[in-house]
Amino acid sequence: MDYINRIKRVAIYLRKSRNNEGEETEETLQKHRKRLSDIAEKNNWKYELFQEVGSSMNENRPEYIRMLDDLNSGLFDAVLSVNLARVTRDDEEAPKFMKLLRREEILFINDNEKIFDLENQDDWFNLKVSGFLGNVEYENIKRQLRKGKLDSAKAGKWSNGKPNYGYIYNRLDRTLEIDQEKAKAVKLAYQLVIDGMGVDNIAIELNKLGYRTNKGNYFHGHSIKRIIEAPIYKGTLVSNKLKGRNINAGKVRPEEEWIVIEDAVKPCIIEKETWDLANEKLQERKRLFPRAKQRRHGLSSLIKCANCGKAHAVSYRKDRNNQKVIQPCKKKDTLGNTCGNRGFNYNTMLELIISEVAEHKQEIAEEVSTFKEDANALNAKTLKLEQINARISKVEKALDTLQYQLEEDLITIPRFKERNRARNDELKQLKDEYANLSDTTEQDQLDYKKDYLERLDVFLNEWDSLKDEKLNEGLSSFIEKINWYYPKEIDAPQLEIVWKKAN
Repeated sequence: MDYINRIKRVAIYLRKSRNNEGEETEETLQKHRKRLSDIAEKNNWKYELFQEVGSSMNENRPEYIRMLDDLNSGLFDAVLSVNLARVTRDDEEAPKFMKLLRREEILFINDNEKIFDLENQDDWFNLKVSGFLGNVEYENIKRQLRKGKLDSAKAGKWSNGKPNYGYIYNRLDRTLEIDQEKAKAVKLAYQLVIDGMGVDNIAIELNKLGYRTNKGNYFHGHSIKRIIEAPIYKGTLVSNKLKGRNINAGKVRPEEEWIVIEDAVKPCIIEKETWDLANEKLQERKRLFPRAKQRRHGLSSLIKCANCGKAHAVSYRKDRNNQKVIQPCKKKDTLGNTCGNRGFNYNTMLELIISEVAEHKQEIAEEVSTFKEDANALNAKTLKLEQINARISKVEKALDTLQYQLEEDLITIPRFKERNRARNDELKQLKDEYANLSDTTEQDQLDYKKDYLERLDVFLNEWDSLKDEKLNEGLSSFIEKINWYYPKEIDAPQLEIVWKKAN
């Protein structure tokens, strides 16, 4: 088969990999980039580069994920890479990748210009074998690197990747040195924890003082928590803690397998006594928090700030004879500015909500009545299914047109991606809607609405005698959330209830 003329657009995938000495150099990556782009240009193939440096774990490979999306969208006729092992070495991911190529009739080309057609059984087998051999080589290299990393850790050398905030890596002797300016932020964070301040407010204090994370972003509570809990700040090096290189997805090894070296970093930023005290204070706050969450009232987790989405808390005003109130929204941005959505009297709020529930009951009752009285109501499902099916056909035709425009260079790739993604999202939504409606009979809908109406009726008759927990359960069975909007600049508050579906 004349594969060369079949190919018009290729995805070039590049990934910095490991060799026996560690990471490949940028020079090696540039050589691979030039070799692959030369192949594409020689054959007059249009190409897009997908290039990343990092772990072979798929969670850490945004360019790989982006390429898969584009392959699924029909953007490319082939994938061009040094070899299959450079695309993926994962035992589970490699077959999935190959199946994607076969399903979408996408070719694979290596840097020797060997073209693999995955619909051809011999090509499938040969590519799979080459991937297997590459994986064996990778596992051997990884085993050697892991042994070297463990030896380095035992010797007190830094081998855990990018150093923590406040430290600088000395490449000559492979140790950590203190970044004096950032260390001031670390010391302040520890002192504020000891003084009883929460991590969210500590982040705000550091942001106000002009400190930023290693990536130049604002601090948040979770980043402060990581700083306080990291033993490296008291000079203790912990290695071999995770299986894998992804700090979020990697699994934690049993503690007895960790390599813990005390006093590995000298001088350290935080004294051991200070580190212990700060972590003790942090644990105290954690123990207090669940008890606070256990207190449940009738509107727990339902009242949401329309400005920022945070749930409004409930408290008792001692200055108003222990009057129950919905508190103002106290959420702060990264610089400490408070949201400002005002609170309200709890009982008044509850009465407003019950009034809305009563109106909602009336609406459902009218829908049930319409179902019973309208002779054509039971044919409504068929009509709606026909309408949805017509819309599905229209979207599928639009997708075919987009693909034709791309093949004939009548549309740019960025524009194609944007419109193709939007159309596919619309198609998925329509198909889900069609499937859900197909599985539900008109009688099912009527029965559900009648049951929903009965539950509303029971609730409205009993709500004022229910305890807070049961009241909250009742409201939550009908209500998704209640958006509350009452900023200082308006006189009348606005309340919007998002109902759970009654069909």
